[in-house]
Amino acid sequence: MLKLSKLKKIVSNENNRTILNNALGAFLVKGGALIISLLTMPAYIRYFDNQQILGLWFTILSVLTWVLTFDLGIGNGLRNNLVHALVKKDELMAKKYISSAYIIIGILVISVLCFSIVIFRFINWNMFFNIPFNIVSKETLNITVFIVFGGIMLQFLFKVITSILYAMQKSALNNLLNLFTNIIILAYVSLATTADISTNLISLAVVHVLAVNIPLLLTTIIVFSTKLKDCKPSIKYFGKKYASDVIRLGGIFFWIQIMYMIITATNEFLITWLTGTELVVEYQIYNKLFTLVGTLFTLALTPIWSAVTKALSEKNFSWIKKLYKTLKLMALLAVICEFAMIPFLQFAINLWLGENTIQVNYLYATVFAISGSIFIWNGVLSSIANGFGELKTQSIFLTIGAIIKIPIAWILVTTFDSWIGVIVANIIAMSLYCIIQPIWLNRFLNKNELGDERYV
Repeated sequence: MLKLSKLKKIVSNENNRTILNNALGAFLVKGGALIISLLTMPAYIRYFDNQQILGLWFTILSVLTWVLTFDLGIGNGLRNNLVHALVKKDELMAKKYISSAYIIIGILVISVLCFSIVIFRFINWNMFFNIPFNIVSKETLNITVFIVFGGIMLQFLFKVITSILYAMQKSALNNLLNLFTNIIILAYVSLATTADISTNLISLAVVHVLAVNIPLLLTTIIVFSTKLKDCKPSIKYFGKKYASDVIRLGGIFFWIQIMYMIITATNEFLITWLTGTELVVEYQIYNKLFTLVGTLFTLALTPIWSAVTKALSEKNFSWIKKLYKTLKLMALLAVICEFAMIPFLQFAINLWLGENTIQVNYLYATVFAISGSIFIWNGVLSSIANGFGELKTQSIFLTIGAIIKIPIAWILVTTFDSWIGVIVANIIAMSLYCIIQPIWLNRFLNKNELGDERYV
């Protein structure tokens, strides 16, 4: 009876209820997206029928997706500032923040597209992606890269809606968008008739652009026609002060994004350069399975950032401290799951890939479990720290990690004569931040906790 009473008390708290609703929605939706994502790998293998080309496709997506981090942190800057406006129920302030963010992003997108039209023709993409001309022609690769890049530029603009949804405490809807994208791509690679390499690459590039951007565009229209109909972006509501607020906070987020990207999003590129494109597929098989637990755990973290920002506005430090303690226990369970996967890995891969299965290297599996554990812990720390807007520790220690990642990866790949050195480099690069950040968080929370028992 006592436990039931305590549960009711927890659920009655608005912040707890918002997190639970979003996390539950995210699990239901993202669970489907993860299943779709796993089914997509064997479909990709069938679609290309050449691991070198499939490795090239994964590397193109990885490298060009780097561009998404070059939004100057505007999305994250908007997210934190918009939370404060929504808490105050100040529609004019919200509209000015939204309008200013869209206009800055729009100018950035137009400028980059114009620049890329000129500069891309001078880049030797075959050399950049380490793929011979006799495998993929120069013209095919140029067209594929430009289509994917153009789609990412559109995503730059349309993706602002995801920051708005986070600020509105509607994070589960962002996972629904990813589900739609994954379904469209899976449907295409499963049903499309395979043709020559050129046709397959270019067609998939077009489908990828549509699959990513159409859900974002439709969501933008729906949100500004319903919930935020009085906050539609307008050029006359652009304000220098609001743009400055977004860019100033966003600039620090931007730097952190770049450093985090160098650590986490360069794996395919480094494996391609240091070993070969065909080995990117083996990396992807391990990576998809061992990021499964982390991805599921991240679903629970998705609403945390904005909820902490809201609680900070309310000076609700006691609630934040209890939330942080809960997240640490959840992270421990997730880490146990990472290592519990290892004994069943060969069976899972055989079942998943069928005749395209690989022989599991259990040393590699252990390295991926450690890496997955590091990034689970990082997720907890970053969700709380980002909600506070406390970015100094991240900016310093992620910068150190980014500086050492590539040289360490090169040394380890050479030493081990294996691409697994890249993943070991990830672990080393992230470790320092994961040790220092909790020390700062504990001091901050202990100093500011109000100790008011109203906050559960």
